Amino acid sequence: MPNKSPRNERNLIMDRKAQNPNIVLVMADDMGYGDPGCYNSESKIPTPNIDRLAKEGTRFTDAHSSCALCTPSRYGLLTGRYYWRTSRPHALVMPYEPPVIEPNRLTIAAMLKDRGYATACIGKWHLGFLYSSKAGTKSGYTQQEADIDFHKTLDGGPLEVGFDYFFGTAGCSTSDPPYCFIENNRTVGIPNVPSPEELTILPGFYPGLMAPQWKEAEVDMRLASRARSYIEEQVKRDSKTPFFLYLPLSAPHNPWVVPEFLKGSSGDGLRGDMNVLADWCLGQVYDELDKQGILDNTLFIYTSDHGPQYNTGETGHRASGPYRGQKNTAFEGGHRVPFVVRWPGKVVSGATSDSLICHTDLLATFAELTGKPLPEGAGEDSFSVLSDIVGQGQKQKRPALIADTGHHGLAKGDFSIRHDGWKLIIMAARGQDDLEERLLFNVELDPDEQNNVREAFPEVVSFLEKLLYRVKHEGLRYLKF
Repeated sequence: MPNKSPRNERNLIMDRKAQNPNIVLVMADDMGYGDPGCYNSESKIPTPNIDRLAKEGTRFTDAHSSCALCTPSRYGLLTGRYYWRTSRPHALVMPYEPPVIEPNRLTIAAMLKDRGYATACIGKWHLGFLYSSKAGTKSGYTQQEADIDFHKTLDGGPLEVGFDYFFGTAGCSTSDPPYCFIENNRTVGIPNVPSPEELTILPGFYPGLMAPQWKEAEVDMRLASRARSYIEEQVKRDSKTPFFLYLPLSAPHNPWVVPEFLKGSSGDGLRGDMNVLADWCLGQVYDELDKQGILDNTLFIYTSDHGPQYNTGETGHRASGPYRGQKNTAFEGGHRVPFVVRWPGKVVSGATSDSLICHTDLLATFAELTGKPLPEGAGEDSFSVLSDIVGQGQKQKRPALIADTGHHGLAKGDFSIRHDGWKLIIMAARGQDDLEERLLFNVELDPDEQNNVREAFPEVVSFLEKLLYRVKHEGLRYLKF
């Protein structure tokens, strides 16, 4: 019988910690499949750092976000669970709305923290906070900007779902108030300056309070700098403890306020320049990992939260690559995203993989990586794709891939379900008297979704409708065929 003394238990934990890699996950906001050069030879946007990561690792060509909108995609990534399983009445966390990750919901951060990792989120949160009220409401919290006491803590955020450290913004960093950085659970400075008119008129900008000295063009630069500092500090503090760094960038989300040193750096206008900024941030993290001597002991992932704001840029640049659609659509361009993984000795260098994966899969993947399966009831839509990532063993065959456009509670969003090469899109009713519309595509033969073959294959439509019903009610990873 093995000796399970506390000392031996501690030794086992230390052994596991020594074997586990650091995990760095950098996620752009609104970067399309066709933006990076390694995904689109005709891209007008230079992305040398993404391209380098692909050359030194594996580039996935069939990777997807769980939703074509910001909040749902982030919820799905961190929890391994589709956002439409929540009770939320609408898709986006608007400024000052409360948290959407339920208490006690297992997240990637909480799971890795339990397995000996230090955990940090640096960047755009967009999953809600609780804001203390000046007037003392019944709950003690408020969603009214004028009533918030910014001197008090912001509750319900990253620290309460498994992260040891947070530095970032509450919502879309450059388009949602409050315009200030938050460190752990307090604002850095007090947002008390109204946003200026020159920002208010920009596309996508939501007026609100700013902290003094807030600079729109420097947000991602600050995030990259803080990520570098975190890596350096973590190595100095305890080089034997692996860390998980989640870096959700703001770029290239509008309003496209470009730092001076990158203006004109792309061939696709301001949005293109913002994509260069996202690539630059990735390079900063790469360089710091290399500087600290831990680059090759890091599972390094780069992706985007969903598709681009627009499919076709000012100069004809195809942000979604060969695919139809963009952000907030259920077509491939809305949810098929860049996904590049580097881990020398484990991940094949210079390879391309057509494995079908989803952001929701990261929870189960990291669980397998660290040696313990997910507990029952957690990550209902998460499959481990570790064997796909390292290119060894039996690949996971997903029963289905779901992607949606949000607004499910208001019956305004679209759903897509994919199975064995077929993809069904259920277009929600657009008006009171409209009926739902079905679009059926064979994405293996028709990847740009131009030929709706619904009438020719009614049995496939029926099968996929029933499969979607089962996924909704049973949980994707519990589905049995």
